[in-house]
Amino acid sequence: MARALLVVPNSGLSVNLYWRTRRLLDQQGFQVQVAAPRREEIEQLGFILTPDLELAQAKGGDYDLVVFSAGHGNRDLWNHPEAHRVGREALAAGKVVGASGAAVPILAYAGLLRGRRATGPLSVAAVLREAGAEYTADPVTADSGIVTLRRSEAFESFGQQLLEQVRRGEETRKAA
Repeated sequence: MARALLVVPNSGLSVNLYWRTRRLLDQQGFQVQVAAPRREEIEQLGFILTPDLELAQAKGGDYDLVVFSAGHGNRDLWNHPEAHRVGREALAAGKVVGASGAAVPILAYAGLLRGRRATGPLSVAAVLREAGAEYTADPVTADSGIVTLRRSEAFESFGQQLLEQVRRGEETRKAA
């Protein structure tokens, strides 16, 4: 069974994108775990989520897919060493890394977007460029195992790209 890790901030989570991502992964049969900087209840507008583990406990290479979920609270994770480590571990292990909205700069500050194409909200375009990414402004951009989402309206395409990248990784590992 494929495994996925959803990384969320402890506050300021985009509940809509979290649920859409979670539902997609559950429907595709992924075993899903949620990590946040602190393993404490996240409560927002009637939504309650208790992360399965602290970010410091997560090992990016243990998952087929790591997704940094959108929300303005991700600004607290842009320079978070554990978030960077998880993303780097996943990519180094040949796994797929995704990020949506305000979570995309986490990948930039982790050094994962240097020399790659990426998208995100216009408000983070300069951050991505400064980190060495080629900012596309496309709704969804996939490049070398990293999938980024600019706006929630393109979520279906984002989800399909994530699943396609995971399938490609599985095929590559089987062929090796």
